[in-house]
Amino acid sequence: MDSSTPQEPGFSLSKEAFCRYCRLLYERRLTAGGGGNAAARCGDRIWLTPTGRSLRDLCPEQIAVADRQRGLINGEAPTKEAGMHMAILEKRPDINVIFHVHGAWLIAASTLLDPGPSSLPALTPGFVHCAFPLPMLPFLVPGSHDLGAAVAETFSSPKVCAVLLQNHGLVTVGKDFCEALNIAEEIDEAARVLVLTRGKGRSISPVHIRDIQCIRGTDS
Repeated sequence: MDSSTPQEPGFSLSKEAFCRYCRLLYERRLTAGGGGNAAARCGDRIWLTPTGRSLRDLCPEQIAVADRQRGLINGEAPTKEAGMHMAILEKRPDINVIFHVHGAWLIAASTLLDPGPSSLPALTPGFVHCAFPLPMLPFLVPGSHDLGAAVAETFSSPKVCAVLLQNHGLVTVGKDFCEALNIAEEIDEAARVLVLTRGKGRSISPVHIRDIQCIRGTDS
């Protein structure tokens, strides 16, 4: 299989780019050790990070390549969260990339918040612009069917671009690598603000939230 396959206009996919963005997730402290995982849609194939591998030094030949029936075609054994990634991609034909990150600030914030359709307060304009309101799920065992099903169901709404997981991390989606990473970084920044202010920071007002989201609606 070629390392590059035609995709929707504006989305350029290669295994090299996949590995490069995985390294960015590690370098920006959105993952640590062997944690975190990612997936990308490549035509009728799904690329997945391999289990037990750190995102800091992932190589193209290690990427797990699966078909839509979830059968492994080549590469190493996929992440234990493969079922979650595949279920999200099945529900969301509008997205091509999924990042699941375990940043310490994100996890810390999740321990201070309550699960529900809107968890993280509107603390930064960037977060409001790209991902507010942010749903959060209660803790579910990583790699379990229950977690995968719950996350995929939350992403069934086309308005949802990220889901916070209590004591576990964050899942973001995007049309391409850049969009999924930008969303993760904006949420991570807001999570830092929440933790640094000990949850007492002043939120952006509902009026200003609407104004910011109206700007988002006019972006091309």
